Amino acid sequence: MNMQQFFALGALILSTPALAQSIRVGPVLQDASHDRMWVMWETTSSTPSVVEYGLTPDLGLSSTGSSGASQSGARIHHTMMSGLKPDTVYYYRVGSGSAISEVLSFRTPAEINAEDSFRFAALSDTQGGPISDMHTRTINDGIIAFVQQEFGPILHDELDFVIQPGDLVSTGSNYDQWKDQYFDETQNLYQHVPIYPVPGNHEQDAHWFFDYFKLPENGTPGFEEHWWYKDHGNIRLIGLDSNSNYRIQTQLDWLDGVLDDAATNDDIDFVFAQLHHPHLSGIWTPGNTAYTGQVVERMEAFSDATGKPSIHFFGHTHAYERGQSKDHNHMWVNVAAGEGGIDYWDQSDIDYDEFQRVFPEWGFVIMEVEAGDDPQFRLRRINRGNNFIDRDNEVMDDITIKRYNEPPNTPTTQLPSDGDTVIDPDLVQLQATPFNDPDGGFHLESEFQLTAIQGDFSNPEVSEWIRFENWFMDEGASGGESGSYSVNTVEDADISKINIELLDGDTTYYWRVRYRDSGLGWSDWSDESSFTTGPAPTGACCFLSGICNELRESVCIAEGGQWLGLNSDCENCPEVIVAFSENFDAVPLGPGVDEGGAGEQVWTDQAPGGWAVDRSGVPSGGVTEWRGWGFADPEWWADVAGDQGRSEFVQASGASAIADPDEWDDAPHEPGTFNSWLESPVIDVSMLEPSSAKLAFSSSWRPEDDQRAIISVSFDGGSEIIIADWQSQQGDNFKPDAINEMVVLDLPMPEDAQTLEIRFGLLDAGNDWWWAIDNVVVVGEAAGDRITILREDFESLPLGPSVDETPATAVWTETPPSGWELDDIGIPSVGIVGQGVTEWEGWAFTDRDWWVDIAANQRRSEFVSAQGTIAVADPDEWDDLGDPESLGPYNALLRTGGLDVASARANSIQLRFDSSWRPEDFQRVEVRASFDNGPQATLLDWRSVAGDQFHPDATNERVTINILNPPGAMSMELEFAMLDAANDWWWAIDNIVVTGLCAAEFGGDSGTLDFFDVSEFLVAYQNQSLTADLNMDQAFNFFDVQIFLQAFLNGCG
Repeated sequence: MNMQQFFALGALILSTPALAQSIRVGPVLQDASHDRMWVMWETTSSTPSVVEYGLTPDLGLSSTGSSGASQSGARIHHTMMSGLKPDTVYYYRVGSGSAISEVLSFRTPAEINAEDSFRFAALSDTQGGPISDMHTRTINDGIIAFVQQEFGPILHDELDFVIQPGDLVSTGSNYDQWKDQYFDETQNLYQHVPIYPVPGNHEQDAHWFFDYFKLPENGTPGFEEHWWYKDHGNIRLIGLDSNSNYRIQTQLDWLDGVLDDAATNDDIDFVFAQLHHPHLSGIWTPGNTAYTGQVVERMEAFSDATGKPSIHFFGHTHAYERGQSKDHNHMWVNVAAGEGGIDYWDQSDIDYDEFQRVFPEWGFVIMEVEAGDDPQFRLRRINRGNNFIDRDNEVMDDITIKRYNEPPNTPTTQLPSDGDTVIDPDLVQLQATPFNDPDGGFHLESEFQLTAIQGDFSNPEVSEWIRFENWFMDEGASGGESGSYSVNTVEDADISKINIELLDGDTTYYWRVRYRDSGLGWSDWSDESSFTTGPAPTGACCFLSGICNELRESVCIAEGGQWLGLNSDCENCPEVIVAFSENFDAVPLGPGVDEGGAGEQVWTDQAPGGWAVDRSGVPSGGVTEWRGWGFADPEWWADVAGDQGRSEFVQASGASAIADPDEWDDAPHEPGTFNSWLESPVIDVSMLEPSSAKLAFSSSWRPEDDQRAIISVSFDGGSEIIIADWQSQQGDNFKPDAINEMVVLDLPMPEDAQTLEIRFGLLDAGNDWWWAIDNVVVVGEAAGDRITILREDFESLPLGPSVDETPATAVWTETPPSGWELDDIGIPSVGIVGQGVTEWEGWAFTDRDWWVDIAANQRRSEFVSAQGTIAVADPDEWDDLGDPESLGPYNALLRTGGLDVASARANSIQLRFDSSWRPEDFQRVEVRASFDNGPQATLLDWRSVAGDQFHPDATNERVTINILNPPGAMSMELEFAMLDAANDWWWAIDNIVVTGLCAAEFGGDSGTLDFFDVSEFLVAYQNQSLTADLNMDQAFNFFDVQIFLQAFLNGCG
């Protein structure tokens, strides 16, 4: 009986409905060679595994394979067609009983040494997504349509194979998903072209993946189909398993051997590896995987040693990413996503140097490979858009890499000219000669290096790797539509020049440059050239720790210091008192519990003396080390947690306090979110000047989902005050990634406060990254060294009845404190009946709780620092009667009258007040000061519109302003201005305090003036110490003595 008779008989026997069979999955071509082809299919019941094939549709040859049990009686068949001719079209059909496919066709690969050109496609992450048929579209309207339109109508003549680095389905253990999410959606492609996948995390290394796919069996024994390689034409394709259970040295050792073999194989020009997890992925950093970094290092070393370019293809992050290693001919290519939901840009993303083009869209990659005397490959990314952008096979990336690329010509340094002097150290532009490439490549990248040691660039002070383009997120992207597109962040594509800022002054620098072409070839380094900078504009930078350095203003502020001005001296830094410090290094660490990692002194859950950890809000279970706040060696923490940015917390050392719900969630736990508090001991702050008290600490904060951080304080056992509220969701309190930050917060310390307690809370977190802190200090200036110039809390004002608002007694007045002045000439409704609510026609003084109630709150109650009577400018309430805003803008002024500042040391006055500000439209506020009836200077300028002066909602804020009172000033007037407002919310203030350093305080006894102060002043005067130059005219004469005597007589009360 021949094979056709066999199929006919089977069809007759099984023609009844009860015995009918069908092909459930496939056929799917796999593991092709020039003389054989494997095919897989699945039938609904057990039948022989038979394939007919031949050079014509009449077939004529047959092969029998084997099958394995599937589910509910179904069978998965694998059969090899052998004895095939290279680069030849064959026709085939699979048949098992009555389940017989249509006649299909494929083309065998050419022989390895044929040096033919070929193409393949790459895509990943085709698991279920928000558009259920996106995978089908990516295959049919994407890969198939593009190949046929671009190259020719016969698919298998134009495309040799497809690779897929993981996440084929949503749940690898779900039998039905393999048919519904994968094979049904790809049948038009893989019945003509073979597929080479590797498992992703969604496959879960489930048996269905290995049951369905026949892959090369040349991996480590026992792991054959987890890792493998395939030579096709002049490439070696390597498949790896990056899932957590297989991140083992065995796989790396096998890879070393495969790369060593490829290095000596003259038929191999390129090596391409595919694995699921990225080493780095800027658009979704949670996927970063250290193990993949070990793969990348090996491939970079291979390309360096052999000159054979390489690529690692990956997925996991649902976006296209393409870049290249800096010093190696190795490319990084994320080929996602075929259907999985797109990872849109948001503020947690990172602009890694390696990546050049990133697009959060569905799509695929087409690779065209040529052999022969000039082997090369061309990579093109074809995009299909996303939820917000429609694209129909738009080419979004196109790069060609040659094995024998000729590097660009070596550039020459031009400007500054060699030996130039007195170059402005704040901004130096380095300029080299134009780019020139012998084989026509374009200028891809440059690297500029700068050193202060002639001829030694081993540890350059500046090393800038720049590129002509960099496609990253738009400023302010926050997911969704705002994060659905990328922008080129490079403003000037001319990369033969670069601007270097903030060099040291009076220093000779040596610099060099090299260029890279579009084929990833680097030129040689240029000869070095030198220049010498002029003096740097520096001044004293005072730090909370008491340290002072000579720094530029911008550097000082960025490092958390207070800059005293150009050419200022560190002697003028205020004395800093450290009331409390904790670096957690004294905590006795022990071994880990659930985590691995080396070390016997790496972690503890026991807080330092006096501290406490509240874990009552953390569900039981999870990883022991991270159930609530814990204390750990930061290097060990970064290692056992897979880093993911933790190692960037370089301000931390020894031991740090860590709340890491991301790691806690790595083990099963009871339902609920992570809520834990770290509570300080009671801290004595009696020695601090209240207006100067600050909390500072090193912080590593990485947010996700609904995670929230709160810092609260209480004084003398009183009510809790929130001084920081960081949230991971967009809004007023959103705080983006700040992985290595020095946080400095003003403490709202009441006068005469004696003690302080601090609480750090990480709340509402799930698998949501971390918060770690270290180096906690409470500091300030010494109490008693300042004189009080003004203290006004408005509590002495007699309040009267309401006027236009709901009747109430003792709730409001327009009469200011004695000596103060209200100016309502800028209120257009004054004197016009029926226009504007009387109580709010300009500044008013009102009971806070009554104001909150009659104004329907609208967040006014958040002004918790204010109590009793407060000063309010509320144009929102003013506009509730008639239409006063149509008469003109609301401009209200509140002045203090003249304040005696004769006893205050020059440049020492400080204004502090509690503020509740809610902006809208064009509303703005200013605080101004004038001295001795002279012109006003603006101290504070907040605007409600975007720009440098924009100040967002701050409904409960302590405002501190340092005022540079001129030498010899006798009086000062402050003005609080609410300007250009309409129906535009409010500004309210309370607890206004003005202080200054007493000009006669020299004895160090904090406020008591006596013989010692006179004696110390005279010594300073005779020694011409800067502290005795009281009028700051850089001279020591009668005027300094006069100021001292006047202040001494006035006293420093």
